[in-house]
Amino acid sequence: MKNTKTRMRTLSVLLACAATAALFTAGPASAASRGYRLHNNSSHDLKLEAAKPLPGFVCNASICVDTGQPMAFEGRPANGSVIAPGAVHAWELKYEFGSTYAAQLKYDIVGGGTVEYTIETSTFSNTSACKVVPASAGTCIAHGLSLTFKN
Repeated sequence: MKNTKTRMRTLSVLLACAATAALFTAGPASAASRGYRLHNNSSHDLKLEAAKPLPGFVCNASICVDTGQPMAFEGRPANGSVIAPGAVHAWELKYEFGSTYAAQLKYDIVGGGTVEYTIETSTFSNTSACKVVPASAGTCIAHGLSLTFKN
C-alpha cells in the first residue's frame, strides 16, 4: 500500500513537471491581429477620412508613439465609410510577437469637427488615445482595444 501511494505521488509530480515544461516551451499565440472596436455612442454619423501611418513622433493624450512603427491591418473599414449612431467599426491591427504596429484613425464628425484615434499594438500591450477637435464637438474615450465617441 505504501509503494502505491509513493508511485502515485511520483507520477503526479512528473505530470505536473511535464505540463509546466509544455507551457514554457509553447510559442506565442497564433493570432495575427488585435481587434480594436470603435463604438459610436453619439447622435452624429462618423465618416472615416483615413487610416494613416503615424507622422513623425506623435503624442495623443496619454501616449506617445515613435513612428518608426509600421502600419498594417488584417481587416479594416474602407476610407469614406460611415459609422451610424449606435454602430461599431472593427479595426484589426496586425500583431506579431516582437514587433510594434501603430496607426492614426481620423474620422469627420458629420455636423462639425473631427475625432482622431491613435492605436498601437506591441508584444505586451495594446494602447490607444484620442482627441476631438473642437472639444465642443463631443468626447472620446480610448482604453486599450476599446474606442468610443459620444456627444
